[in-house]
Amino acid sequence: MSDELVMPAAILAGGDDRDKVAAAGGAPCKALVEIEGRPLVAWVADALAGAQTVGRVVAVEGPGGPLTASGRTQDLEIVTARGPEFIDTMAAAAQAHPDAERILLATGDLPLLSAEATDGFVRSCQETQAELSYPLVRAEQLDRVFPGRGKSTVPLREGRFIGANLVIVARRFMLEEGAATARTFARRKSLVGMCRMFGWGFVLRLALGRLSVTDLERRGSEMLGTTIEAVPTRWPEIAFDVDHAADLELARHFLRRRLEGA
Repeated sequence: MSDELVMPAAILAGGDDRDKVAAAGGAPCKALVEIEGRPLVAWVADALAGAQTVGRVVAVEGPGGPLTASGRTQDLEIVTARGPEFIDTMAAAAQAHPDAERILLATGDLPLLSAEATDGFVRSCQETQAELSYPLVRAEQLDRVFPGRGKSTVPLREGRFIGANLVIVARRFMLEEGAATARTFARRKSLVGMCRMFGWGFVLRLALGRLSVTDLERRGSEMLGTTIEAVPTRWPEIAFDVDHAADLELARHFLRRRLEGA
């Protein structure tokens, strides 16, 4: 495989024991909550390590160093963010890969992520010139493969979509526009927060299904001062993150089926 098809990756595994999933699992951060005897971050690391399109992988922990202190991630290269905020985690991920043009980012709570899904997404973004490539999963795909998961969907002209937790970002953008990214990330699950950023009229049209994927790309690019490409993808496992304690048991169910070859 040619070098241009391979990019470095960072697992965003910040946070602390105040996270509701971490608290339910009795762990110092969500990434260390165990599923099938292994921390969530280890499942993500395995998928990235097995992907042909991924090179060096690092995990970014919070300033308290919970991943390092746990002793459960000896095989994973870890870097420590200087602060507890998302912008600090982004900065640490960028600084860990000083020679990279683009970096694949994955959250530390994707226990069903696979090497195949990772390769599929990265390869689908090879031709784009966007500084931020963001995957969209069709809601019916998630429901069909992982029934019972359920997630908030975005109604677009092309169908109903779910945002995923695997993204390719230009290193320049991570360093120079990290504050804008952090604000967007912090408000992504708040209707009021999203309205304040994108405007009430835009969000209303979005809720009514009157916008297209291209409309989202254009508005997001304007708001963040970069070029964004929303990439429809057929791998629903990249949208199966652990937001609530109840998600852990469902993830265990599907992970056991995968391990048993069902």
